[in-house]
Amino acid sequence: MRLLLSVNSREQLFDHLKVVNNCKTLNELAIKLKIPFKTFQNWRYGLHYIPDKIIPLNFINNLEILERKEENWGRVKGGKETYKVLIQKYGTQEIRKRQSNGGRNAIKNLRKKLKDFDIDISNIRFLEFYGALLGDGWLSKLKINSKSKILWLIGISGHRILDKEYHLYLQRISEDIFNRKGYVKERPKYNARELQIGHRALLEFLNRRLNFPIGLKKDLKLPKQIVELGFDYSRFVIRGLFDTDGSFFFDKTPVGRPYPIISIHMHAPVLLSQVREILVKEGFKPIMYHKGQEIKLKGSIQLRKWMDKVGSSNPKHLNKINALVAQLDSATAS
Repeated sequence: MRLLLSVNSREQLFDHLKVVNNCKTLNELAIKLKIPFKTFQNWRYGLHYIPDKIIPLNFINNLEILERKEENWGRVKGGKETYKVLIQKYGTQEIRKRQSNGGRNAIKNLRKKLKDFDIDISNIRFLEFYGALLGDGWLSKLKINSKSKILWLIGISGHRILDKEYHLYLQRISEDIFNRKGYVKERPKYNARELQIGHRALLEFLNRRLNFPIGLKKDLKLPKQIVELGFDYSRFVIRGLFDTDGSFFFDKTPVGRPYPIISIHMHAPVLLSQVREILVKEGFKPIMYHKGQEIKLKGSIQLRKWMDKVGSSNPKHLNKINALVAQLDSATAS
């Protein structure tokens, strides 16, 4: 996406970029970001639209956006002019014939691409991503215009501030495994954020091979092929579940000491029952609550075991847990 900003917003943006990148001049900033100085000048003075990828996510809401254009809008405009020339040269009937042949070939290539797409489900980073998707994710197939164009989206939701670092972590996994970094859409009104990834082949793989539902999430459960991998692999799915739909908090004991609780709460009793069974086999002592919609592990021994065998990749959990573990270690030492 490319943006046309007001004069004041352009000034604010480039002043902000200079501060963030510790640069005093526009030329220094261009060198630092490895972008031609002439390009920077065109952006700064409104001669060209500014690509949204250079605008920090936490700053874009401060800007006055006058107009938005798709990344390829210039090529589309040029394509229309070229089409007029071809019509004059070859005639409408010949051009339509070529378009029809090209369309059939494109469909064949797409079907082959979708058929050949595959993911190694024993990849632990994929399993962690899949666990996050089970927890706070969704698949969406949207018709976006009158021409029946379909948008295939994979999304993972979270807290606008607390899950920021975790979404960056998931973006790195997505880029490494699926060759798609995705983008983050913030929803300040709801204090929420969404990591969205456009990838039809991956979406169809998740839906058809792993039975992840498109649209409304219901009847979630771990696929047999993942369960059969054993705990050394399924624990990464459980980690992803905890990092998205889990929580860590303290209950007080009768003598007033903090009593750590690991909890996963979601409307998926079959899935949580599977998780409980996996944990029990590894010597954990999980307790089910709320008609199978919550699973808890209680006490410092269970917490240490969890961090040793399952762990977390979400800083909002890790910071709290590490602080408690340090506190417990200090108390033991004294």
